[in-house]
Amino acid sequence: MTLSVSFHQERDSAMRIKALVLILIATLVPTYSVHAQDVVPKVAVAYDIGFLGDNSYNDAVHAALEIAKKKYRLVEPFVREVPTNGTVVDRLTRLRFLAKNGYTLIITVGSGYRDIVRRVAIEYPETQFALINDKSLSQMNISNIYFNEEDAAFLAGVLAAHITKRKIAFIGDSDMISEAFLAGAKRVKPKIKPVFLTYTGDIKTLSEQLVGVDIVYSLWDKDATVFQYTTTQKIGYIARKPDQYFSSIKNAQGTIVATLTKNLTTPLSDLVSAALANSAIIDVLDEGNSIYGREYNASNGGLAIQLNSSAAKSAQPAIRSALSFLAKKR
Repeated sequence: MTLSVSFHQERDSAMRIKALVLILIATLVPTYSVHAQDVVPKVAVAYDIGFLGDNSYNDAVHAALEIAKKKYRLVEPFVREVPTNGTVVDRLTRLRFLAKNGYTLIITVGSGYRDIVRRVAIEYPETQFALINDKSLSQMNISNIYFNEEDAAFLAGVLAAHITKRKIAFIGDSDMISEAFLAGAKRVKPKIKPVFLTYTGDIKTLSEQLVGVDIVYSLWDKDATVFQYTTTQKIGYIARKPDQYFSSIKNAQGTIVATLTKNLTTPLSDLVSAALANSAIIDVLDEGNSIYGREYNASNGGLAIQLNSSAAKSAQPAIRSALSFLAKKR
C-alpha cells in the first residue's frame, strides 16, 4: 500500500507539472503569432506622372523592380505599382491608401512626391518611405536615395578632355558639379579651360557660347532643345540617364559619345531586401539636417558609363584610373 500511494502521488505531481507547462505554452504562443501577423512586409512603388513609357525614372525604376521581384520572389499583393495624374490630391490619396493597406515600404519616384512623402510619413510613422533621386527629407522613416552627381561629372570631364580636339563645355547651374567636371578634365589635361554656361532657353546665346566646342556635358533635362542643337551641330554629347529622356531618341544616337547611367537596380534591391527583413536603409547622409538614406556613386554600383564612339572607347584606361581615384577618396 505504501508503494502504491507513493506511485499515485508521483503521477499526480507529474500531471500537474505537465498541465502547467501546457498552460504556459498556450499563453506564449498567441503572443508570437500576433507579432508575426503584425509585420508582413509589403512593397509598393508610386510612379511619377506619365507612368511607364517615359524613357526616364519611371521606366528605370520599373525595370529595377522587375529584377528585384524575381530575385526575392515577390508577387501580388506583396508588391504593388501605382500611377498618378500628378496632382497633389491624387498623390496624397494614393500614398495614404498604400499606407492604410499595410505596405511597409512605399517607394516614390520624382520630386513631385517630396512634400507629399514628408506629410504622409508623419501620419504613418511605422511605414518606411523612400524617395528616388532626392536628398532633402529629414524624417527617420524616409530613405533618401541619392546619386552622387559629382562622380558623374568627374568622369564626364575625364572623358571629354580625353577625346576633344578643340574645346569642351559644361552646361549647368551647379558650382559643385561644374567643379567636379573641371577636376576630371584637368586630370587628363592640366591646362584645359572648359566653357561653363547656364542655359536659360535662349538658343541664340547657346549657339554663341558653344562656338569651337566639340564635346558637351549638359545637366539640362527639361526638354530636348540643348541636345537637339548639339545634334544638328554634330557636337559630341555625353548623355545622362535616366534624367534625360530624350537621350533615347534613336535617330540622334550618332552624336552621343557616351552615356552616364544612374543604376536603379542596386538601390531597388537594397530597399526591397531591407523591407523584407523589417529593416530600412537609413545611412546618415547629412548629420546636421538629420537626413537619412543612402548615396549611390561610382564606387558602389550606383553609376555606370557606356562608351559609344571609338574615340570614347579609347578612353577606357583613363576611365578606369578615374574610377580607382574616386574609390580611394572614400
